[in-house]
Amino acid sequence: MPLNQQKVLRVILDELESIEERCDGYREELIAAIAEILQDESEHRVSRTNIQKKINDKFNAVARFVAEQQR
Repeated sequence: MPLNQQKVLRVILDELESIEERCDGYREELIAAIAEILQDESEHRVSRTNIQKKINDKFNAVARFVAEQQR
């Protein structure tokens, strides 16, 4: 991972620590989604994938996770 991406990831992970834990596993779900988005962004630079759809899908999955946990 290039140094810039590592720095971005470190800043994001540091900020995630201050996010309210909405349910058990919430931060872990966010971390996984963000890691996947960073990977998708890297792939997007090479193959010009539909990055916005992938980002929306990741955060919709996190929202579904939270909704399931609150039932």
